[in-house]
Amino acid sequence: MNYKYSTINPVTNRTLYMYSGYYGTEFIKAYKKNRTQVIQDSHKILEKLKDKKEFADLISKFLVQNQCDKEEIIDVFTNILKIKFNIFQKQSSKSTLNNIINDIDFLFIKVINDEIIEKPRIDNLVKRFEIKKSFSVDTEESFIAKSYYNDINETYHLFYSLIISKYFILSKSFKYLSNLLKLNDFLIYKFYNKNFLNIDLLVFSLLLELKLFKEIEEDMLGN
Repeated sequence: MNYKYSTINPVTNRTLYMYSGYYGTEFIKAYKKNRTQVIQDSHKILEKLKDKKEFADLISKFLVQNQCDKEEIIDVFTNILKIKFNIFQKQSSKSTLNNIINDIDFLFIKVINDEIIEKPRIDNLVKRFEIKKSFSVDTEESFIAKSYYNDINETYHLFYSLIISKYFILSKSFKYLSNLLKLNDFLIYKFYNKNFLNIDLLVFSLLLELKLFKEIEEDMLGN
């Protein structure tokens, strides 16, 4: 069977996840195949970019040896996101982001400083994402370049990916893992259907998701 959820735009198909049936191990295999294929396709692109060689080498380790330490993934993912975050903060005078993005800023700072994440605040973001299947990153400046807007849009979804991943690790609540899966489905759809800019960040979001999923499997199977 095929994993359909990353091939359909959830923003325009809000009922995508409604009435989803349970297909057992075949669905799990399709899900893993989907994620691995995206990582492979992304890796081919990153290999051609000189400034992404370090990331391409790390991804190769996963693809060839199936070895990728969770903490290593989190560290690399966090460090790349920090660079993007600092860039956006310096350029904040050019555009004022909405309240959702301000909340993501707040929680991202909490995450990178290993501070307590406020459950009501993250639950509010989870609820908003579950309703709209994406976050709006509208800016008050109409003259903002489209490429910069697209970069903001992608990156803030990826900031949220780290936030929700870390909160799942802390809480062990499948509500947050489900939210992460839907988030990455949305980003994969954009990767194949839009001019996706932050391919390296997408890969680490998927690597972390797969690692978390594998840990759940091992816990359930007792391996």
